[in-house]
Amino acid sequence: MPGLNLFTFWSRKHAGGEVAAQNACLATINELALAARAPGKDFHHCVLLGHSFGGLVLENTISHSILDASSNGSRNSSPWDMAVAFNPADSSIGSRQLMSELNYLYKYDAKRHAYVGRSPGAEQGTAVEENRPLLIILQSENDQATGTYFPIGTGLYNAVNLRFHWDQVPVPGSSGQQLSEGEFYTQTPGNNKYLVNFHVVPLGETTPPPGLKAADNRAFEANIRQNLQDNTFYTSERNDGHEDRFCRYANYNPSAIRPPTGRKLWRRWQFVYTGNARVPCWIVRVPKDIIWGHMGIWSDNSIAMFGALYRLHFPLTSEGKVAPTEPVRVPKEPDVQQLNQDKPR
Repeated sequence: MPGLNLFTFWSRKHAGGEVAAQNACLATINELALAARAPGKDFHHCVLLGHSFGGLVLENTISHSILDASSNGSRNSSPWDMAVAFNPADSSIGSRQLMSELNYLYKYDAKRHAYVGRSPGAEQGTAVEENRPLLIILQSENDQATGTYFPIGTGLYNAVNLRFHWDQVPVPGSSGQQLSEGEFYTQTPGNNKYLVNFHVVPLGETTPPPGLKAADNRAFEANIRQNLQDNTFYTSERNDGHEDRFCRYANYNPSAIRPPTGRKLWRRWQFVYTGNARVPCWIVRVPKDIIWGHMGIWSDNSIAMFGALYRLHFPLTSEGKVAPTEPVRVPKEPDVQQLNQDKPR
């Protein structure tokens, strides 16, 4: 999409040594946001993507930006428009803290379909539209790197360092339930049942909508050309790894010529709320039919789902143009009653 700035952290084989300081990352994000919103551009969106260790950096940087408060208690507005972390290789301690803080700051208003400030007299402009969360974490259900090896590695680390005693911490949005912090240290956000607040649910096979013009990944076009109804979207391929010839690690060439697979399978899916903390941070479990394992982020179905998330973030007007959006300003005052209820034991 011309004019769309993508600030990407992608993991490499030795990505652990490339983690940058949060302040430097925030400064870069701000610069990209300014460039994306330059008056001469056709599109004025700053979209951030991260995968694996890059997802760790992205998640931590954004959490720092959202939760940071100045000496007078005011908080930053988010300079980015959309942020997505794929299979982040990070413990869920930071995610729990972020979701808890957002739960103190926001409550979900079903009538407005938005997250609104809890504090009395919260500033105007702090409401977050339901389908425009500050951060989206996508987790493949069969990702062994974060689902199997990560808990083993952190468990061994804890044993070697004789780390067996943990504080009791609140589960976000659970009305007082508390667990050992070890439950969050040894699992990544998308593999933690206490944090996952959205599932991608299959709705069955279907036929492609009429009027599609794309030759490749027509489901992407179907998802992005119009607003989504009831958070439903399309995929059109059997996710069998055929894209591996074209998508290697961080390398993705959307213009590469791909022969027809002959294995088309049109299906509909829906983003469904699970019952965990209803906050403007989505942690989403994704079926392997869409993202296969740790590295399956560039499959046609994964790209089609990303197109759906993009359209949720940037809906179209009745004239078919992208509706204008305003930067989100995070409320500065937490809900004191909720804070007292969730005090560690």
